[in-house]
Amino acid sequence: MRPLEVLHKSIENNKLGHAILLESKNSKTLSETAESLASKILKTESLYSHPDFFTLRPSGKSRFIRIGKKEDRNKGSLPENTMRRLIDDLQKTSNQGGHKVAIIYEAERMNKESANAFLKTLEEPPSDTILFLLTHRPYDLIDTIKSRCLTYRIPADSVLETSELWEAWKH
Repeated sequence: MRPLEVLHKSIENNKLGHAILLESKNSKTLSETAESLASKILKTESLYSHPDFFTLRPSGKSRFIRIGKKEDRNKGSLPENTMRRLIDDLQKTSNQGGHKVAIIYEAERMNKESANAFLKTLEEPPSDTILFLLTHRPYDLIDTIKSRCLTYRIPADSVLETSELWEAWKH
C-alpha cells in the first residue's frame, strides 16, 4: 500500500498516530500532503482559518525553529511562531470539540532547545492532537524525535519523468 493510501485509510478508521513524520525531497509536495491530510482530519476546506490548526516554521536570519523566551509567558503571551507557543496552544482544549492538528515545516530546523522542549509533547501528547513533522532531511532530526514518530516517505513528483526528454528517451 502506498504511504498516502495508508494515511487516508488511517484517518477514515480514526487510527492515525499522534506524531507523523513526512519526508520527501520535494518541499511543495510535503506541504500539500500535510495540509490535505490536516483538512481531512479537521473536516474543513479553509484550513488556515480553522481555530484548531497550528503551524510552526523556521524564522529569522538563521532559519531555525526557535523555542521562545520563558519571560514572555509572564507578560501574558508567547511570541507567534515559537515552539513554546505551539506547545501552549496544543495544551488548550479544542475549539471545535474535535481534533487539533499542527504542522511543523522543516522540522529538521529545530534548534537543540526547541527539540528538547518538543520531546515532552511527543511523549505525552495532548488528547486528540495530531502532529505532522515535515522534512526533506530526516538525518538532521535528532533520533529521539524520529523514534517517537510514524515515518512516511512521500514520493517527490519527478520533473524528469514528465519531461519531453524523458519521453523521447523511452522510445
